[in-house]
Amino acid sequence: MIRALSYLRVSSKEQKLEGFSIPAQRQLLQDYARHAGLTVSAEFEDIETAKQSGRTNFKNMVAYLRANPSCRHLLVEKTDRLYRNIRDWVTIDELPLVVHFVKEGVVLSPESRSNEKFMHGIKVLMAKNFIDNLSEETSKGMLEKARQGMYPSAAPLGYLNGGKGASICQDPERAHLVRLMFERYVQLGVTATQAVRDVNERGLTTKKGHPLYISTAEMMLKNPIYVGDFMWKGVRYAGRHEPLVSRELFERVQIKLAGGNRSRPTRHEFAFRGMLKCGHCGAAITAEIIKGRYVYYRCTRRRGSCAEKAVREEDLARLMGEPLKRLRMPQELLEDVRQALHESHADQRAFQVQEASRLTAEILKNEGKLGRVYEDKLDGLITSEFWQAKHNELTARLSELRRRQAALGSAQGDYLVTGERILELSQNAYSLYLTMNNEQKSELLKTVCSNLTLQGNLVFPVFHQPFDLLIDGIAASESQTKEKRPGRAANTDWHPRRGSNPCCRRERAVS
Repeated sequence: MIRALSYLRVSSKEQKLEGFSIPAQRQLLQDYARHAGLTVSAEFEDIETAKQSGRTNFKNMVAYLRANPSCRHLLVEKTDRLYRNIRDWVTIDELPLVVHFVKEGVVLSPESRSNEKFMHGIKVLMAKNFIDNLSEETSKGMLEKARQGMYPSAAPLGYLNGGKGASICQDPERAHLVRLMFERYVQLGVTATQAVRDVNERGLTTKKGHPLYISTAEMMLKNPIYVGDFMWKGVRYAGRHEPLVSRELFERVQIKLAGGNRSRPTRHEFAFRGMLKCGHCGAAITAEIIKGRYVYYRCTRRRGSCAEKAVREEDLARLMGEPLKRLRMPQELLEDVRQALHESHADQRAFQVQEASRLTAEILKNEGKLGRVYEDKLDGLITSEFWQAKHNELTARLSELRRRQAALGSAQGDYLVTGERILELSQNAYSLYLTMNNEQKSELLKTVCSNLTLQGNLVFPVFHQPFDLLIDGIAASESQTKEKRPGRAANTDWHPRRGSNPCCRRERAVS
């Protein structure tokens, strides 16, 4: 008897209640186990999104596998049922498991070839990228809402979501107390602490029923939303909502908060400052101008004396560009990655169809609820206050569902384009770098890597996702090429997150 366990997942309670996936996943995995000669000894089910680690039964499943070494087979419908985030991928990969992705027809084990693991890693990263795109598209919808003067997030203290044409309206229980806090603060001799104490004593609490803290109150006193504007993504917008305080009162509060602080003089901006640390002592690398014209980078020596020598900016720019050479992959590997990208794209299209169907069903259900509660109001079965509360709740829910529905379509279009752009950047990064000025070079480096370490004429970078995975895949491909050559010993113990070194993930030295 070969023992196995199965893992089932849907993203929300609504999906489970409406019959999405769980029964179909269970039947698929049971049929597969029967034909493969496996006995399912345990089943774990999650009703949570996989975009972040920490799912309850996922953790229980990992604990079960660690406690039962005789159970080494894991059955799951497909990659994005098991994980859409890097941490859970690494967790599963570090267990000596045989993972069966049944619908994809893929079986991964510790003995799988490095390029098979690499292609699987590409699928994991693209599944994560799809979720990130959904978030980005949702953010775009919220930005458009902000441009129209409607506050696109949870209402701050003193307001409630659901205002007609404005997205927020004044909270009848707390608005007057928030206004009182502003009025008390500008009175002579009253500190922010005293103003907060006064409104707390009068019954002002957060929406969770806690007293207001001074740190929260100070942020509220600076927040322009109470004067009719609001900040979103660093930009100030004129809101449609009703102000809680006058502009004159708000300006008086800002003057008192400022307390006469003088602005500091601006300093010279150096292209690579803040990007490097010293390889000898670990202190930061700073920049300075010598003889009024030459820019040098040197160790700050904040951890004591250091032997690291200063480097001219021109030489440093050359050294920092060297890591980008490693992003260019052989043509054969590039085609394999493109194939994995398109396969992953097909999986996400199927996910999109299912998710679009679920969102449409939920929108129709909430529209039905809204209609029924209105009829109850007309029939006198509920009070006007209850009707208004339910109307606000359902309207906000419908707005969120429609925004997610719009984001789903936009994200699908960006998914494949993003992957292709990543590949294009990886192939052309170094040649592009050579044509840029130092400020542009700095931005390109920040896109692909961080935590650069300077030691003599060596630069040690740590690459961002997914560029780190591409570099690991290139290293694995080179290792396999050497394996085919006579007289060369190859290191095939490749880990999809650590490259060819099985012990740890290191920054590779570039001279």
